Amino acid sequence: MLEYITLLIESPKVSNIPAKVIAFDWKEYLKPSIDLLIALVGAFVLVWKYLTQKQKESAERIIENKRLAYSEFLKDFTEGAVKIMYDMEYDDFQADRERMLARNQLLLYANDNVIKAYHNWVEYADLEENKDINKEVELFGKILLEIRKDIHGKSKVTENEISNLNPFNRG
Repeated sequence: MLEYITLLIESPKVSNIPAKVIAFDWKEYLKPSIDLLIALVGAFVLVWKYLTQKQKESAERIIENKRLAYSEFLKDFTEGAVKIMYDMEYDDFQADRERMLARNQLLLYANDNVIKAYHNWVEYADLEENKDINKEVELFGKILLEIRKDIHGKSKVTENEISNLNPFNRG
């Protein structure tokens, strides 16, 4: 056995491993990964900007539709109020049609607070006994304030300050 060990030590070494150890170059490995990461971040930023812009455009369209709906509602209300004030002939069919179309727009675009204020005003206006015109004016003023809040987000205007714009007050 000693002879066998000696033979192994003295025999020339045969190996398939090259004499030079291959060094692993991290730069070449990471470069494609970094390029891919940069491309993904760039794509994410573009998609995010696109979606943000679309969301902004959608919000602007909704606000414009709200303005049109509120404008139509106030126009219809004002025309009816003026005809009543001056005892002018009132075309019931056409007036009812316009009022319903204006209310349909409120249904579609008004926020909950505007609809609640409108409901409170109509409920009070429909009472047949002990109706106070000042209370009705106040309730309609609340509709005007809620419309402003819906369009502008918030309003620092008070009910008292808006009262001069209320068609019930100033005719």
